[in-house]
Amino acid sequence: MRRLLVLLCVVMGVPAQAQTVQRLGVFGLVESLEPLVVAGQQITLPDDLRLISPLGPDQEIALGETLAVTAQLVDGQVLATRMLQIFAVVGPVGVVHGQSATVMGSEVHIPPDLSLKSGKWVAISGLWSGETVITTKVREVGAGGFAHLVGVMSEEGLRLGGSGVWNGSTPQEGFGQSIWSVSGAPVDDGIRASLLARGVFGGAVDLAVWQGYASAPIASQTYTVHGTGVIGAASDARMPVAGALITRCAQAKRVVRTAPDGMQSAFDVLGCASRLQAG
Repeated sequence: MRRLLVLLCVVMGVPAQAQTVQRLGVFGLVESLEPLVVAGQQITLPDDLRLISPLGPDQEIALGETLAVTAQLVDGQVLATRMLQIFAVVGPVGVVHGQSATVMGSEVHIPPDLSLKSGKWVAISGLWSGETVITTKVREVGAGGFAHLVGVMSEEGLRLGGSGVWNGSTPQEGFGQSIWSVSGAPVDDGIRASLLARGVFGGAVDLAVWQGYASAPIASQTYTVHGTGVIGAASDARMPVAGALITRCAQAKRVVRTAPDGMQSAFDVLGCASRLQAG
């Protein structure tokens, strides 16, 4: 039977191992450009790979920005096959209070070396901590374009972070703990949605590295990684400190402490075991 399968693959021009290719994901902050390091993971970039960005074509990656990289394990390297630029919030700045501001109703924390001006359109890179974005990079963008929000929708209503979401139709199965990208027109305390899309990796992945801020402990000694939908438990290693910046490997949004079946090599290359000790 095995010989027959191989023969059929050869005759049909289909690689015999096509069904075993594993899709990996890496989500987090850009820590280095050459080589590219995202969430502590070094990533190899093919020369012809183009960056996908909500700001349009011909964008460049910058330190402190957030990326969602889809990849494969090739010869022990994490080889990118898709790269999406993530902005937690894109829209007009509302009220500025010292080191914080609101953008479409969501609070963004401003590092001391950055500044925001009311009325300016900005693209905010960073990670959610509760309903606040901890800002790591700010880009000024032209006014009048599409506003964006990226994160986990509230179970209590159509809200993402501190922003209301209007005109968004709820999926039959609900929003769950998936990451959603919302695009549309800004309003004072939210967004009038014209497009909602689930996920950041362009489809399901077999194993992913997720970076974000840890929630406080919740029922049954579990925690979440804010803005990602990833759920971990104290039994994984130890309960992280609430508000700590952590990275975790997860399969189907559940933190894994041992390699899933058939994924030992990916588990090792992604440093999944060592990531459990951080935070």
